[in-house]
Amino acid sequence: MYKIIGTDQKEYGPINADQLRLWITQGRLFAQSLVRLDGSTEWKQLNTFPEFAGVAPQAAPNMPAPNDTVSTIIPYKNPQALIAYYLGIFSFIPFIGLFLGVAAFILGIRGLGFAKRNPGSKGRVHAWIGIIVGGFFGILYLIFGVLLVIGIMSRSKGF
Repeated sequence: MYKIIGTDQKEYGPINADQLRLWITQGRLFAQSLVRLDGSTEWKQLNTFPEFAGVAPQAAPNMPAPNDTVSTIIPYKNPQALIAYYLGIFSFIPFIGLFLGVAAFILGIRGLGFAKRNPGSKGRVHAWIGIIVGGFFGILYLIFGVLLVIGIMSRSKGF
């Protein structure tokens, strides 16, 4: 007897080998479907069981192809680029913008390096936004701070 995890991520069973073969022919299971023997605690791919090896298709015909759109929009595999992006966006905030901008710039550079070494991680655009926006506001607030200090010092000296 077997238990399976269906394409809907729900557990089914226990079922016998004949029922499992029927589900394979119906396209309800494929080679990577998770299966375990009833009474066992270890889930294995269907194609690792000798009695089902080569029987199941590699992918279910009704399953969508793997899509990596989410990691393009939110590069969760490249956290440095993602954090650089948010720090860069929030670096416009007065007073803390200098620190956020510098951090965004540094993390953006590191995120670009990570994306170069790991092409599947995505995040190049996020890293560039962190570098450009964070760098701009970081430099802007640095200049503003220097001018503010010069202004305060010149007033205190009576110039």
